[in-house]
Amino acid sequence: MSTITLEKKSELKTLIGPGKVFFKNDPDFDEATFLSYGLDRTKVYNADFEILAFPSNTEEVAKIVKYAYTNDISIVPSGGRTGYAGGAVAKNKELVLSLSKMDKVLDFDPFFGSIKVQAGMITKNLHKEAEERGFYFPVDFASTGSSHIGGNIATNAGGVRVVHYGLIRQWVLGLTVVTGTGEILEFNGELLKNNTGYDLKQLFIGSEGTLGVITEASLKLTVKPLDNRVLLVAVPDFSSILSLFKETHQVKVPLLAFEFFTEYCLGKVKAHLGVPDPFSAPSPYYVLMEFEIADEADDEKLFGFLETITEKGLISDGSLAQNSRQSETFWKYREGISESISIDYTVHKNDISLPLRNMEPFLAEMETLLNGKYPGFEIALFGHVGDGNLHLNIVKPKDLSNEEFFKKCKSVDPDMFRLLQKYNGSISAEHGIGLLKKEFLHFSRSQSEIALMKEIKRSMDPKNIMNPGKVF
Repeated sequence: MSTITLEKKSELKTLIGPGKVFFKNDPDFDEATFLSYGLDRTKVYNADFEILAFPSNTEEVAKIVKYAYTNDISIVPSGGRTGYAGGAVAKNKELVLSLSKMDKVLDFDPFFGSIKVQAGMITKNLHKEAEERGFYFPVDFASTGSSHIGGNIATNAGGVRVVHYGLIRQWVLGLTVVTGTGEILEFNGELLKNNTGYDLKQLFIGSEGTLGVITEASLKLTVKPLDNRVLLVAVPDFSSILSLFKETHQVKVPLLAFEFFTEYCLGKVKAHLGVPDPFSAPSPYYVLMEFEIADEADDEKLFGFLETITEKGLISDGSLAQNSRQSETFWKYREGISESISIDYTVHKNDISLPLRNMEPFLAEMETLLNGKYPGFEIALFGHVGDGNLHLNIVKPKDLSNEEFFKKCKSVDPDMFRLLQKYNGSISAEHGIGLLKKEFLHFSRSQSEIALMKEIKRSMDPKNIMNPGKVF
């Protein structure tokens, strides 16, 4: 990054209007708040940057990027900063470009059922905007109250209802982006059908800010489920979880979510959120299922399903939520896990995916590996089994320093990723590569694929100023 002279500071201060560009020692921010814009939820890196910009529209983003391109200033896009891969970390004097002021609805189409928003809109607010207009945006996860829709798109977020609605990629109709040269591009608009060559918006979905900045998104909406039922069951072993998932295929009621977690995870949530035990006796595993209900006959089908899985010995206990409050409590058992372990503990997160048929043998070998490499370490295992996504979190022992802990984890990661490669899995299911996993990308992508991705980046970002050092 080039030196920021007094002249450049003055130019940046007036580039997009007053009160939108700040420097590290400005009285407007205390240092901790300022630096927080250059960090995500990883605890591995320290932020080190001096410029923080808050554009309010695409044109202002383009002005900042053009200035950065001309003056050889690197940029880290900053959204809700809820990631766990270091993708939003600014540690090398980059300019941090926060989209938090870009949170407006730009357009709404009631005929087709689509909405266009700025990329800084908080995901939960997008849900609200859709519902106020009589529609539903189905991509949902634990961080919806703080994550931004642009960041969701940049990491191709999935969440808890992927098994029914798919990844966010399926809901993006069009994007407006600013490339690494400051050029504004509009991809596809609001068309569902557009067979006119390459679908370039797909390059930006999951690109983690390395090709440019997503500034606006046109999103497809759907109809909100008429009603739903949440079923929580206690399961004796992991094999029964997979058998249980197969059993859901026989129920003629749409499955919206299929989540699992361990007794260890439940204990952390109970301690952090003060929620009660779900059942009278503990169980090694728990599965939460959510179904869409259209009429009373569907309720009868679910009660029949509960009887069937009990008779087959797949569960040791189970409960169908009787009201919305109980449904909310059941969901807290699952969605409270990340917060409960991240706030009170230092955690090495592994967000991985596998074909369902390979999951059980992988976990059997994985358990042996972890017991050998991490003796005495606690493991928090949970995930979206319905789409093959596992969150395997290693919790730091209290008597170990952060530096020693992360060094130990990093030394074991290659063994885990080789095991994933053996079972045709991915080293990242939904949190991206960022800084944490870039040296391991070859376990999921071939050298030819990586070389092609680098060529694509050069075409969009010839000076490598957009989120440099991330992904590869």
